[in-house]
Amino acid sequence: MALGNRKNLDQIVSQKILLYAGYFRGLAVAVGLSLSLLLSANANSLDKLSADVRDIRQAILFDGEVFSGPGYRTLVEEGRNAHFFLIGEEHGIAENPLLAAQLFSELADHGYRRLAIEVSPPMASALDQAAANGGLDGLRALYAQPGGEPAFFGMQEEAELLATVRASVPDDEPAFWGFDYEVAGDRTLLRRLDEIGPPKTAQEAFDTLVQTANMSWRQWEDTGNPGFVFSFSTDPKLIADLRQQWPDRSLEVDTILDTLEQTLMINQRWVAGDSYGSNVLRGRWLRQNFINYWQTLPDKQDRPKIMAKFGASHIIRGLNMNNTWDIGALIPELARIEGLESVSILVLPGPEAQIARFDPTRWAYGPVSSKGGYSSGLEPLFDAIFDDQMTLIPIEPLRAHVLGSDSIDSDRLIKTVAGFDYLLIMRDSTPAGELNHD
Repeated sequence: MALGNRKNLDQIVSQKILLYAGYFRGLAVAVGLSLSLLLSANANSLDKLSADVRDIRQAILFDGEVFSGPGYRTLVEEGRNAHFFLIGEEHGIAENPLLAAQLFSELADHGYRRLAIEVSPPMASALDQAAANGGLDGLRALYAQPGGEPAFFGMQEEAELLATVRASVPDDEPAFWGFDYEVAGDRTLLRRLDEIGPPKTAQEAFDTLVQTANMSWRQWEDTGNPGFVFSFSTDPKLIADLRQQWPDRSLEVDTILDTLEQTLMINQRWVAGDSYGSNVLRGRWLRQNFINYWQTLPDKQDRPKIMAKFGASHIIRGLNMNNTWDIGALIPELARIEGLESVSILVLPGPEAQIARFDPTRWAYGPVSSKGGYSSGLEPLFDAIFDDQMTLIPIEPLRAHVLGSDSIDSDRLIKTVAGFDYLLIMRDSTPAGELNHD
């Protein structure tokens, strides 16, 4: 190549490099400016959201015994107009089951006769019978039996809720529906199968299952390791073997066997590290149990109204916090098909509050910080609550602002605004206590 040509080529390359350098500097400035504008727009949008909440918030008063105030009256009115009153919660707040108990007692005069809770169908029946026979003392007697205390309802205020609801429902009707699997009550379910009496063909398979359950719980007692708990350590094949050897089963027997088997299958996925698959199975099980109950009800005019109280992820409409489908995706749509109304409420502890959390190593509850729960990502809503009262926030007026905005990018905030009708923040809430029983 001639020297002159080489100089010309070097000059061209140098000019190109300078051109691209200038382009990328400009691009970097533009991106930085765009990011700055986006962050500013997001901050402005969240500030406006907090201002909007202050315009529509309603106070709920609580004197330690009775709830009142404009927010409480709104909840009562919503319950009267709805057929399904769905409460999604952060577990372990003492005041929430007290509120649910007062609401159910008042709404019982307007057709509410079922409380759906986070236990299995057969455990719901056991709780119903215990509360019917002795109220809170009847529940204590059930809990004193091995495996008689279900998850969550060993808390004092939760047990009081069950007793209140049972007393509000006619004696000839069941008060509780259970949609969930059974983490702790396998021994209660096995005792019921023993009372029914397995046929001779199934006795050996049944005895093997009982021995396995007893051994797993003894291992838990010796080690405190929840991995030994029956529902997390047992092969579902034991249930399949028992079912095969037990012909001509009643509906109750089938329900108990299905509950045990589904529990083991759901937890088997979780233990294997497939938490998403576990949540998919659990969501299907919850929805199927609701459908099973719903199909037993009489014609529309005689159907009881239903209050449900579950962890928030079970109640939220659309995809839940685990990105799976749950009863919150099913019930409001069914209500619409049936020409009925539903209302969904998210109940959260106050800022800096503690909640009661279950310790599976001791099978007991203790106070812990509520940080990191369902409140995460909802700071613009918390920024607008009352200073000295519980705050009820109607969600529908906020949806156009949150869901129609390109500048709000909090997934938790978007899901909450899309998935609930009201948010109740229980300022000065306290952790639930533990029900004393032998």
